[in-house]
Amino acid sequence: MSNNIYIYYEFFKREFLSNLLLSVVGAKKDLNIYIGTNKVFNTLHEKKLILPGIFHTKSLSHGVKKTNFHKKLVKDKFMITSIDQEHGVIDKGNFNDLFIKPRVYPDDLNLCSAYFCWGSFDYKNLSEKFKSKKIFYLTGSPRVDLWKKDFDKIWKNEKTKKEKYILFVSNFSFCNNYYSYKQIIDRKREENYYIRSPILEKEEKKYYQYQKKTMKKFMEFIKKFSKKFPNKIMYVRPHPTERLDYWVKNLKNYKNIFIKDDGDISAYIRNAECIIQNGCTSAMESYISNVPVINYVPINSKNQIFGEFIKKISQNVYNEKRLLNLINKKNYKILDKKKYLVNKRMLFLDKNFSSNKIIKTWKKLLKRNSHYAKNKSNLKNKNYKIFLYLFFYDLYMKLTTNLVLFLKGKLYLKKIIYHKNEKINVPSIKHKIEEITKSLNIKNNLSVTQLGQDILYISLKKK
Repeated sequence: MSNNIYIYYEFFKREFLSNLLLSVVGAKKDLNIYIGTNKVFNTLHEKKLILPGIFHTKSLSHGVKKTNFHKKLVKDKFMITSIDQEHGVIDKGNFNDLFIKPRVYPDDLNLCSAYFCWGSFDYKNLSEKFKSKKIFYLTGSPRVDLWKKDFDKIWKNEKTKKEKYILFVSNFSFCNNYYSYKQIIDRKREENYYIRSPILEKEEKKYYQYQKKTMKKFMEFIKKFSKKFPNKIMYVRPHPTERLDYWVKNLKNYKNIFIKDDGDISAYIRNAECIIQNGCTSAMESYISNVPVINYVPINSKNQIFGEFIKKISQNVYNEKRLLNLINKKNYKILDKKKYLVNKRMLFLDKNFSSNKIIKTWKKLLKRNSHYAKNKSNLKNKNYKIFLYLFFYDLYMKLTTNLVLFLKGKLYLKKIIYHKNEKINVPSIKHKIEEITKSLNIKNNLSVTQLGQDILYISLKKK
């Protein structure tokens, strides 16, 4: 059978490490793991440099390009599996209108062999919506695996544990995005999100206005915090899609405020006194990681639906005065009785890791695929060909991109073009793999090879 697994990540900071965990668990089960960006997999498939296996994507429905790519993969005997990194499980509105319709289109679902769910909430909704489909699996997410105590050492070893601080996690991805609001809406229209769900367009337009007002209030609070508590430290963590310059420009003169755009957010959450946010996934991570969560809602959110579930599991504060008083008295609380409610949305009480469940499903899919069984000896990639092709391809793309931007006087656009990615650092990744294997109490006998600018190959070391 084929042992090839292709794991696609979009935002390096958000999902790379959880995909690395999935890669480690898979490689230990003798799977050949390729972890990379959508662009690199499109290129390699087009050049026929990768052979059939499982292509694991971070979302199913996006636009025509993504659908056509999936169709080509299936035609060439690849199997597609997915777990949606956007998840939609912390919103209050109709899950069908807000998540299923725009992100799980029936035609795209027909191309999918397995769809992994974050918890019983999305599993139940998806299973009831598509009753004839037996491809939904209640596995949970590898991202949540990393939030459990088993991986404390990964985060507690970080330098952040030496400093006492409050963490503010920003989630203003609409009003402070690298792209303008008009560009975001136009792209979503182009990708048919609003055709699939007209209600989503209406709600997101409202959410944009709400975010603008809320972000202004948050900025006012941070500045007041700095002056009122000059001996306290606050870390500000922007969302991966946010413009960093907004925070730098407004907070550069506040000596006890530090913008932390580097590294994984989990390290900052794990070592914080408390987390302050507004309807963000970081609240779920903080709760699961046993870190106090404050949901600051300075603007009336009565007509809002995004992130509203967070109110049920956190300390909700509705004005600046009360928030400053809460910080002054350190009267933080963790709502322990809410853990089963959280678990329905994001599975975390199960002792078996979500990563193990996904790998188990992959192994079953590979085993029962007749094409893979018949062509076992012919389904191993020639990695040296991938490396050689990408060496020249990446070099060409880098030179041409820089040249075009230089000639147009728009080199500043590089930050926007590459804002989702970080340069792959193999020594750092090997270190993370060592930490992951120690946390799992398994032997690290894995080989890591960088095949291109945006792709790694992970497998068992040859004996």
